[in-house]
Amino acid sequence: MEVSNDYTTLIKNIKYYRTKANLTQEQLAEKADLSTSYIKQIESGKEFKNITFITFSKIAKALDINVNQLFEEIEEVLN
Repeated sequence: MEVSNDYTTLIKNIKYYRTKANLTQEQLAEKADLSTSYIKQIESGKEFKNITFITFSKIAKALDINVNQLFEEIEEVLN
C-alpha cells in the first residue's frame, strides 16, 4: 500500500515530535495509552485504516502539542 502525502506528513510529524520530546516509541505509547506495536505500525505507515481522531488526540497530548501540528508541514529537520 502506498502512503499518501497526508499520511506521509503525519508519519514524519509523529516521529519528529516524538524525537524532539526525547521519547522512544515505547514511552510515547505508554503516555498516549496505546500499544507500542500500534505506534510502530503508525510510524511505519502500515496502520491508517483504523486510526481515529481520538488516537491522533492521544498522541498529540502525549507529545504536548496541538493536534493540528500533526497535520502541518514541518520545515525544521532533525539531525
